[in-house]
Amino acid sequence: MHRNYDWNGSGEAQGSLPRPNRRLTALAQDAARLAQPLLPAGNDLILGLEATADGQIHLIWWRRHNFKRVAAISAAPDAFCPEDSDEGALQDAAAALLDYLAGRWPSPPAALGVITDGTGVAFAPDHPAPSAEGWLLRHAIGESTLAMILDLDPTGPCGLLSGSQSAGSFH
Repeated sequence: MHRNYDWNGSGEAQGSLPRPNRRLTALAQDAARLAQPLLPAGNDLILGLEATADGQIHLIWWRRHNFKRVAAISAAPDAFCPEDSDEGALQDAAAALLDYLAGRWPSPPAALGVITDGTGVAFAPDHPAPSAEGWLLRHAIGESTLAMILDLDPTGPCGLLSGSQSAGSFH
């Protein structure tokens, strides 16, 4: 069950949003679309997009079946991959999305990120850094909840994270 989630930066539900956050939705749609070429069809990969206080953007891939990190690209904006590459385009989109999302926090955390399956985008207000040890496992077993910016595909690699334990949806 998804509840509307008026997230105020504290991670607390505040009731239904009076209107959708169109800017956040558009940024998330861009990131999900640009992640698709980096998530081959039929894969079991989960992709995390994370920004850290030192200005780095991290693209992190995990295997769904064992939650092991299998690849990462980390760079500051001046060292992003070329803009005409899939990785560079996603780095730019991730930076824009995460900068906007950080602006929703009264005091942004040291690391803030989202996960995507190329369809949806979700984050965890209570545990904002997907690269933190055990982050995926906490969500898979229902110890922590996700807020959906865009619903993850329940039949895709993030399906185990998009079930009934979700904190809610922005829209």
